[in-house]
Amino acid sequence: MRQEAIDEAITVRADFQGGAVTPVAFRLRGREHRVVRVNARWVDRVPRHPHFCFSVTVETGDVYQLQLQSGDMLWWLDSVVLEG
Repeated sequence: MRQEAIDEAITVRADFQGGAVTPVAFRLRGREHRVVRVNARWVDRVPRHPHFCFSVTVETGDVYQLQLQSGDMLWWLDSVVLEG
């Protein structure tokens, strides 16, 4: 396994139900990745507007760290841990 920093804005499909947001899929460099499991979720309240953070596993087994920046409603991809 190896970890790579990505640090770029991405497009995410997400469910907003019951006062919670859950990422379903995201597009990175022209390729769609389907989320098969949300491993963890937490809120970073240090910035002026909270960032909603997620660790997700996609269909390949890779684990991505995503965040929704609530101030501008921008999704950001922080890093990936590659399975292979």
